[in-house]
This record gives sequence, structure tokens and C-alpha cells, in this order.
Amino acid sequence: MNDGALGSAETAGEGQTFAGGIAANAEEALACLALAFIVLSVCWAVITRYITATPATWAGEISAAAFAWLIFIGSAAGFKRGLHVAIDMLVDSLPPTGKRLILMAVDAMMFAFCLYISWVSWGFTMDNWDNPTPSLHMPYAIHYMSATVGFVLMTIRYAQAAAPRWVGPGRD
Repeated sequence: MNDGALGSAETAGEGQTFAGGIAANAEEALACLALAFIVLSVCWAVITRYITATPATWAGEISAAAFAWLIFIGSAAGFKRGLHVAIDMLVDSLPPTGKRLILMAVDAMMFAFCLYISWVSWGFTMDNWDNPTPSLHMPYAIHYMSATVGFVLMTIRYAQAAAPRWVGPGRD
């Protein structure tokens, strides 16, 4: 079923200006940047551990923070493109009205869940702003802020995809 999909890889950013394309693909760009940080910091950690006498203790902190950002921003990108798993066998067997009602109920629950996790992760981020990491002494909030940003983006992308189902009958 693609009726409940949030988007598609074929249409994301298509037919837009350069700035519009950047905004449409911001999640992918940030996830790629985070992946590059992970690869570079882990490579540097391996090089310094096995080739030099002093291992880079900061590399683990950088890769952990980048991994958190990759996971949550990447999840938002998956949300936008409709790549998350959906079990829809029962929903597909329903008549159009029942299908629409179930999808709208799922929309409401997903929207509420994403908003709630955004709120909770924001509180967790603020609670850890003064908690420094051992090596770089950067706030742990940088790690935890990835969940906040990721879930806010998921909320926005889900709302964009679900809006047509709420506009009128027969619009999936």
C-alpha cells in the first residue's frame, strides 16, 4: 500500500529552485554530514590508536554525537520518503471510508506521539546542558538535541503527508 506513504524518493525536491531543493532535502544532507563525521572520526581513532602512541580520546565522543544525529535526522528523512515499515494488510481490506478513518486515527496517534517525544526530548536536552562530556567537555545536550530536532522534523513531515487525508472525503 502506498496510500499511507509519506512521500516518495522520486518526488522529493523535484521541480524546485536550488534553495527549495536544499530545504526539501535538508534531512538527507544533514544525515550525510553526520555520516562523514562518523567515518572520519572513527578512521582517525583507528589511526591514532594503532599508528601513533597517543590515541585520540575525543574521536569516540564525536562519533557518538554524529551517530545520534545520523539516526534521528535519518529517521526524519525516512519519514519524509515513506520508508518506514507499515503493516497494512487489514487496512487494505477495508472499504474506502473505513480505510480513511483508520488512517486518520493513525495520523492522530503518530502526530501526538511525535509531538510528545519532541517535548520530552527537549526537556532532556535542557536538563543535560550543563553536563559535559569527559574528553571535549562539550554539553551532552548536543547528543540529546538530535532527538528533539529529529522528532520535530518527523512531526512536520508527517503533518505534511497526512494533511490531504484530513481535507475532505476520498482524498488519500
